[in-house]
Amino acid sequence: MLVSIYCKDSEGSAELRQSKLSERRQYVEAREDKIKLAGPIMGPDGKEMVGSLWIFEVDSLDEADEILKADPYYQAGVWQEIDVREFKGVTGSWIGGKTW
Repeated sequence: MLVSIYCKDSEGSAELRQSKLSERRQYVEAREDKIKLAGPIMGPDGKEMVGSLWIFEVDSLDEADEILKADPYYQAGVWQEIDVREFKGVTGSWIGGKTW
């Protein structure tokens, strides 16, 4: 199953995010088999990171939750709001066209 995870940064967490970046990259690299897409959400200026977006391919929402809760950003409190939902990819170049 595909799972989307949107994480909105806590106010004033830019320094904390930066201090955990190296550890986070190592964490993400070790789980690339589960990650279809991952990257920062950028603010209006296009320079400031204000959140994160993931698309996981996992067996369950519980598995996605386990991966998320072991993330260094999660453990450090970088994110103030997290939305985890099953995702249905139905069209687009990443999907390989349309599925209907």
